[in-house]
Amino acid sequence: MNIEILFEDDYLIIVSKPPCLLVHPCKMNKKDKENMLFRVRDHLGHYVFPVNRLDRAVSGIVIFAKNSYVAKSMKDLWHTETTIKKYLALSRGIYREAGVLDLPLTNEKKVKKDSLTLYKPLKLYPNATLLEVEIKTGRRHQIRRHFAKTVDHLLGDRLYGKKKYNDHFKENYQLNRVFLHSHFFQFIHPYTDELLTINCALYPDLKVVLRLLEGELLENFSIPDYISLYEK
Repeated sequence: MNIEILFEDDYLIIVSKPPCLLVHPCKMNKKDKENMLFRVRDHLGHYVFPVNRLDRAVSGIVIFAKNSYVAKSMKDLWHTETTIKKYLALSRGIYREAGVLDLPLTNEKKVKKDSLTLYKPLKLYPNATLLEVEIKTGRRHQIRRHFAKTVDHLLGDRLYGKKKYNDHFKENYQLNRVFLHSHFFQFIHPYTDELLTINCALYPDLKVVLRLLEGELLENFSIPDYISLYEK
């Protein structure tokens, strides 16, 4: 199957994960044999190691290490200040200013862990805001949980969001999944010391949503040059 490769060298392969695809095999989805790890493995002809993970419905950047030593090196630098991870998200509600979500989240063992999410508005609509979101920690469903608990839920989020708003955006804006896309990564390569900047444009299904919303635009904030909202 076709794989969109965003970067590759002797140590790493970075790809764009389409929506509705798991990153790796999951015990809860044993019957689901299709996942990104297997696609990349079959493309390369050898096993690879996922460095980061995205929920099934979330699209965007996924990094695989070509051996376990590289995977460990990537994990060691994952939460350093030089590693930047940004997403595009559409949230219900109006956001005119940047903000910080600093709320501990429980892990699988019900232990609370410090969690930090930053956001800033890009486009403002009557009942939704397109945001760029940066995570400083890596908790399970961090962005989705933070927004649902502290401000307002991400649109299309059937797990943490509200059905009536999700249904409205599905019927009127063709939003069939959570609007969340990993679009920007920056980190120092653990072996070459090169500063890598990885960009990943929105998938077509989310572009459709924004095109339908464009006629209702209230305010357009300054959007960085590296964000490509409409062009693949």
